[in-house]
Parts: sequence; C-alpha cells; structure tokens
Amino acid sequence: MKFHRLWVHWLLFLGSALGLILVKRAMLPMWASCALLVGLSVLLVNAGLPLARYCVRNVTVTQNSASQAAVFAMIGTVFATLVAFAVVVVWENYADAESTVAQEANALADLERMSRGFAVPVRRQVQEASRTYATIVIGDEWDAMTTAGPDPRAHAALTELWTVYTDMGPDGKASPLYQPSIERMNALGDNRRLRLLAARSEVPTVVWLMLYCGGVLSVVMVYFFGVRRDWVQRLVVSVLATVVALSVFLVASLEKPFGGDAGIGPDAFESVVASMQNLEM
Repeated sequence: MKFHRLWVHWLLFLGSALGLILVKRAMLPMWASCALLVGLSVLLVNAGLPLARYCVRNVTVTQNSASQAAVFAMIGTVFATLVAFAVVVVWENYADAESTVAQEANALADLERMSRGFAVPVRRQVQEASRTYATIVIGDEWDAMTTAGPDPRAHAALTELWTVYTDMGPDGKASPLYQPSIERMNALGDNRRLRLLAARSEVPTVVWLMLYCGGVLSVVMVYFFGVRRDWVQRLVVSVLATVVALSVFLVASLEKPFGGDAGIGPDAFESVVASMQNLEM
C-alpha cells in the first residue's frame, strides 16, 4: 500500500473515532445520534480494514480455518450474551422507573380525593399542597433530575403535606380516612425517593467495557477472515459494525430513564393535575 494512501486511511480512522466520542457527548436528537453513530462506526471499521492488513502484511490468510471459525463463533456468542444482559438490565430499570412514577402520581391523586372527607380547612391545605407539589415536579424538577437533582420546593411541598396530617386535631385523626391517607403519604414519599434514585442510575463501567471490547474483538476477527473479494469483507464488517453500534445506542438510550428523547415524561402527574382541576369544576 502506498504511503500517502495509508495516511488517508489513518485520518479517516482517527477522525471517525473522534466523531464517535463527540456524538456520545453531544446533545443531539435521537435520530441524529443513531444515524451518526452507525455511519461513523461503518466508516471506522472500513478505514481500519486496510490498516489492519498493513500491520500484519507478513501474515497472509487465504481461507478460513476451523480454528478461526470456532474463535469467531465463541466471541460472537459471548458478545451477544453481553448485549442481551445489558439490554435486560437497562430495560428492567426503565420499566421500574416508569412504574414508580405511576405509583407516586396515584398516591398523590388518592390523597387529594380522600381530603374531601375531612374538614374544609384541612381539605384546602391538602389540595393546595398537592397541586403545588405536582406543578413543581412537572415544571421544574423533572428536567433537572438528571443534572441538578431534586427541587427543594417539591420537598417543601411534601413536608407541608405531612404537616397537615401530623398537626390534625383529634376529630380529624379519628376519621376512617386518616390512616389510609397516612399510608398514601408513605407511598408518595417512598416512590419519590425511588424516582430520584432511578434518575441517577447508570450502567456499570465494567458492562460498558465488556460491550466495547466484545464489539472490537468481533470486528477484528472478521478483518482476518480470508475472502476472495474485498467488497464482501467490507460488507461483512459494515453489517457487524452496524449491529454493534445499534446495540450500544439502545443501551445508552435506556441507561437514563428520565433523560433524552426516550426518557419517561411527567404524563402521570399531568393527568393528576388535570383531574384536580376537573374535580373543582
């Protein structure tokens, strides 16, 4: 291979690798991130193919040996297992976070409805604090969960709700709705904590490392498969790079349950606020 052509491949290889790093950190729409990730991955492996051949130019592979096929099958199986494990983990965390949000919103709605069985002053305090809590969660806390953390005003509204029940007089505490309301308060606080913990969840570094290593090893094994036509080998590594890129994209998209275009939205709380307004009419 001529020297100037080798440098072109090195530039393409390093440029696409840098592009992949920047795409991971950039705040782009989901479709753009996916397209760039796949496109740059295909460019990377195709630029790396002649470089790999040059680095091992003294080793000529004319046909696929049985040992090559066995090693590739083993690496492919291990990589597929790692991808399946990572997808299951992030999907379970995503589903649990979605269920937690629904339970938190339901507990808040139950509190608001049951407050109508108490005296008017208590009912007004509960409804006002519930509406304030839901409004702050929707408008401010939701977008800041993954970066700034919980909103102190939401915590203050929750504390105010607790104060209403703990400071309630003997007549209010004797109501059959008092104990169920306390249970809903506990459910509201517990699910809020679980939601905030889920917002900070991440895929362990060791899982990412194994995903990347498995993908790289799979591609490298294809580099040294003996084929008669160059375009066939490029097609194989391109398809494999696409599969690896899409697997990484799927895990990264579900890693943060409340972040990105695929993140869980505050629809459950918006429904609660709408039901509060409907009850007032």
